[in-house]
Amino acid sequence: MKVTLVTPSFNQAAYLEETIESVLAQDHPDLEYAVVDGGSTDGSVEIIRRYEDRLAWWTSGPDSGQAAALNAAFARASGDALGWLNSDDALLPGAIARAVAELREPTLLVYGRAVFVDDAGREIFPLEARPFDVEAMVRACANHVVQPGSLFLRRAWELAGPFDEEAYYFFDFQFVLRLAQLVPGSVRAIDDTLATYRVHAESKSAGAPLAKARDYVRFADRFLAESGLPGADEGRRAAYLAAGEYFYDALELGPARRYLVRGFRPTRRATSLLAKSMLPRRVVRLAKARG
Repeated sequence: MKVTLVTPSFNQAAYLEETIESVLAQDHPDLEYAVVDGGSTDGSVEIIRRYEDRLAWWTSGPDSGQAAALNAAFARASGDALGWLNSDDALLPGAIARAVAELREPTLLVYGRAVFVDDAGREIFPLEARPFDVEAMVRACANHVVQPGSLFLRRAWELAGPFDEEAYYFFDFQFVLRLAQLVPGSVRAIDDTLATYRVHAESKSAGAPLAKARDYVRFADRFLAESGLPGADEGRRAAYLAAGEYFYDALELGPARRYLVRGFRPTRRATSLLAKSMLPRRVVRLAKARG
């Protein structure tokens, strides 16, 4: 089975070489690997050029975000299976071969465990591959699919793609939910650790609270509201609550109050954040600076 793997990247020179080397070291015999760079200015292009003779192709230039870059790359891909690895993550030895071994219809997408690492590559804790449960995922507004190391058949892309280019954080979540609706039982976890998942200040997981807040709202109002998925109403409340927390982190206290109220649940954290969001911004900023 031919596999196309794509690394989208923007100003991740500190980690990009490790990502590229982890892919090129895979033992799968038929691998098409591409790097799509968003016009980095930090030395990333120089790193890519060092490996260009081992890449199927690479590009560098402004794009409309990660989802758009991946859509363009997958339109060019020739693999029977597709996947992507972000430029701050890495595959473990044998990861692609392990995923391919499980990727046979009716299974259209597989994912395994990962290990959270810090900016220096030190292990933090394991990221478990929870069972794929659509209703539980929707109700909690939480994607169980561990993205690094996951692979899907081209048929999955033809059915549920392309990615929503208006999405910042949830384009992959929307993709797997659409796929599960169209082909129930086609997504599953496998019992293996496939990748490292890096957490650092510039990563999507740890940074950009305002962008994430807005995407939670978009996900609730424009995807879940029209999805017909089980648990969608509760999922929208969970998304609003998360949006309120991220708006608070971004010091956007008006939207924080609005969405904390819309998603309110009587927990200590939600009650505390709602109370804090009533304070003047300068007080909140000072409190956050003090930790």
